[in-house]
Amino acid sequence: MLGVLPNLRSPMELSRAAAGVCDLVWIVDSGDDRQPVVPRLLRKLGTVVDIVGMSEDEAADALRPCHLDGIIAYADYIMSRASALASRLGLDFHDEVVTERIVDKLPQRTALRDGGLPVPRFVVVAPEPTSEELDAVVQSVEFPVVVKPRHGATSRDTVLAHDAAELRKQLAAPPSVGSDPTKLVEEFLVGATPPPSPHLADYCSVESVVCAGQISHVAVTGRFWPAEPFRETGMILPSDYEPPVVKAVLDVATRAISAVGVRIGFLHTEIKITPDGPRVLEVNGRLGGGVPEMLALAAGLDLYQMSFRVALGERIVFDELVPTDRVGYLICRQPPQWARRVVSVESLDAVAEYPGVQAVSLNRQPGDEVDWRKGSHQYIFTVIGAAPDHEGVLAVRQLAEEGVQITYA
Repeated sequence: MLGVLPNLRSPMELSRAAAGVCDLVWIVDSGDDRQPVVPRLLRKLGTVVDIVGMSEDEAADALRPCHLDGIIAYADYIMSRASALASRLGLDFHDEVVTERIVDKLPQRTALRDGGLPVPRFVVVAPEPTSEELDAVVQSVEFPVVVKPRHGATSRDTVLAHDAAELRKQLAAPPSVGSDPTKLVEEFLVGATPPPSPHLADYCSVESVVCAGQISHVAVTGRFWPAEPFRETGMILPSDYEPPVVKAVLDVATRAISAVGVRIGFLHTEIKITPDGPRVLEVNGRLGGGVPEMLALAAGLDLYQMSFRVALGERIVFDELVPTDRVGYLICRQPPQWARRVVSVESLDAVAEYPGVQAVSLNRQPGDEVDWRKGSHQYIFTVIGAAPDHEGVLAVRQLAEEGVQITYA
């Protein structure tokens, strides 16, 4: 039996991946609006334990009759709860120290620095800083700087400040609803010139698995250039980086995972290519969003199923990156920063009918509000598919960018 703390992952997809591997116990909190999975649906796919209103001890007691053999979580904000339950139930998962490094940017940056990796200078800013505290922050960094919540994901409330006046303004601005008011200010990492790819951005992610402390890497995922300020617009797997760049990226990912102390699970490590070499942006203690779908299309590998097997104690090691015979992609269309509402979306069917497209999902319907401050998950639609080569992916992306008309208010 495997305990699963779901987030936005499709329960049907996870259920399919579990077939022949394990029975699932869905651990949900029906009082948490960040976990929009309906328990009634999940009961058709396995056992459901609703831990709404329970303490960690009470939740563990509620799960003991299920006799779990492992536990897994697919989102940053539920990592701490999964870790607490694993500790109480004697299951192998990120321990408390590692979990803190995964979900809190300050101890992660500290662990990376202590592990010998170069990191940008950073400082934590408490909510509603005084003028004296703002002066100290301004004097301690070199511009430009990135301002982000200490806890958070998907580039929510993440902005770039080019000078002291802009930094003061950003630190004084209230966070979006539900965002951490404590902020991290760190120096912006300038990308390499020229970029490592003629088509992709100067950052990527490494998809890795750790079993009993042994680190191996599955894939290097390239990224399209983000929408301002730092919102994801899509990924491509594998990247088109040259072999020396890939090797350098993998070496840095290995060092970062070791520094954080991860001993089990799948990792999604984001890395930027700078003039001084690869630098770690962040280490995520979970599968990257969209990565399993892309890898399934590019290489026929089921990462969801593999993540179950690792959580249940199976030792899985890759001697080299997974070979691919196609190029998987995830394309996201972000709204402009000035937009507040979607008025219409037209010609999306033409993208869905394009050769190689696996799925098109509309995330924001006409009439829905949008707010760029809430990060990458405010995208209008996504396109997932595979093409014979990287040029084929670029053709689909051009169609998604130029062929779909979106009106905003």
